[in-house]
Amino acid sequence: MAVRDKASIDTQHAVIVVIRGDPVPDAAIPTIELDLAKFQSGRWALQLDAAFARREEPAVILAQGVACLAVAWWAQLSPRSYLQAIEGAVLLSPLPVGFGQEAIAAAARPGPTTRLPFPSVVACAPGPFIDRVLALADRWGSHFVERGSIAAPAPTTRTATPTEDEARLIALLPLLEHRVPGDAFAPGPRPARRLRRPAAID
Repeated sequence: MAVRDKASIDTQHAVIVVIRGDPVPDAAIPTIELDLAKFQSGRWALQLDAAFARREEPAVILAQGVACLAVAWWAQLSPRSYLQAIEGAVLLSPLPVGFGQEAIAAAARPGPTTRLPFPSVVACAPGPFIDRVLALADRWGSHFVERGSIAAPAPTTRTATPTEDEARLIALLPLLEHRVPGDAFAPGPRPARRLRRPAAID
């Protein structure tokens, strides 16, 4: 395997994960389309294995809606060797369910309750699901960002000042926000710095 710099990653390594039938927020970014209709057989997880298990180039996963649950399941249940390329994840609005996705979402909840083995950010607008989203962020060890309010009014265990890696993940939110009309996030320049990979978790 080629040796790569595990200390950092460029934002150009973003990979979007969507559910089949959902719109792709940015066609210029590599996209993996999951067929969650085959959730029970786990074939969607094999799609993620195929994309990342032997990948040498680093990647940051961007997902929205039910795709966030699929990514979390995969990341927490897969061998750590399959996750070597993953430097972080941006998970937007993980609970709103699209048409025809109710059964899939129900099967995915509550999902594994361990921390994700890489830096992650969960973003969501205030609404009826907010308490459940905050609970997910806690279980996943993710930094929570309220859409429309990057700066939290008061730090908490969920909305404390982000780490350097989490701040770089937050900077990637506009790549997903393109599919949410009228959102307060405004697309901006991509940061040139890279994410540092956390220590391996056995």
